[in-house]
Amino acid sequence: MLLADDSIYDRFVIVGLLRIYEGRFKVMVNIKKRLAILFCLIFFMVACSQDEKTRTIDTLNIAVLPDQNKSQIHDKYLPLIEYLKSKTGLHIKLLIPQSYKELLHWFSIKKIDLANFGGVTFIEAKQRNNAIPLVMRDVDIRFSSAALVLVSNSANSIQDLKGASLAFGSRLSTSGHFMPRYFFEQKNIIPETFFGNIQYSGFHDTTAEWVRDEKVEVGIVNLGIANEMFLDGRLSHNKVKVIWKSPPFADYVWAIQSDISQSQKVMIRDAFLSINQNPDNKRLLENLGANYFIPAGEDDFTNLDEIVQKIKQQEIVQ
Repeated sequence: MLLADDSIYDRFVIVGLLRIYEGRFKVMVNIKKRLAILFCLIFFMVACSQDEKTRTIDTLNIAVLPDQNKSQIHDKYLPLIEYLKSKTGLHIKLLIPQSYKELLHWFSIKKIDLANFGGVTFIEAKQRNNAIPLVMRDVDIRFSSAALVLVSNSANSIQDLKGASLAFGSRLSTSGHFMPRYFFEQKNIIPETFFGNIQYSGFHDTTAEWVRDEKVEVGIVNLGIANEMFLDGRLSHNKVKVIWKSPPFADYVWAIQSDISQSQKVMIRDAFLSINQNPDNKRLLENLGANYFIPAGEDDFTNLDEIVQKIKQQEIVQ
């Protein structure tokens, strides 16, 4: 769903449809018939927009993917919440679910209006509840996973880790499970038969800590979170190293309930995009691991959607 200023968007659609109509029916060239066509198109678009019930909100309930511990998430997103309050005039509540599944459940029962999904959870929310993508960080369009091991590990590549114990993040994690699994299979590595014991930690930072604390030999994590942990001291380059980085893929996205009014969708999207316009917001962006925000669309996740369906089918067969 394209989010744009309604009046401008309507004019583009109307003009486009009118040109298509003229191309097919060149005989209808007099001005009265053109006006009649234009009136019918406007009537049709208005009627369609009225078919879908929409709601206007005073409070924006936001939830974010629980990919780290709650204190880290709260500190990361609080400045953003305050900024969005100032730009939209809405009351805003930040909710942090216990799991990826709970985030999806909250969205399905409309306990939350806006969510920061991972790629896989967005695909699920789109299929189940018609979630509408709004914005992404610039880094989210080319995201990567990483495999962590101890510096003392003599392995130089994933292929050297046969039989090693491995931890993924959540089963619904894009960068902590789905995409690494996909890329491993491109190397003819089936995790269940190649590695030893496989565990699911639930959170990227927990996976990294398991490697650091020698609970597992290999940890598959969100590269961005791994970098944050190296910077803030939770991980040390003297103890842990990145042995593999994945090719890029689309991941995190902010998505909104489809029944929220179009004007408020645009307002909330534009509040995010306005962060880019003021140099004083540099620290806010850095806190979110972003250089800037960009508009998001469903097409950004077409390839991921195909991969997710393929992996799900494999799990059914297995």
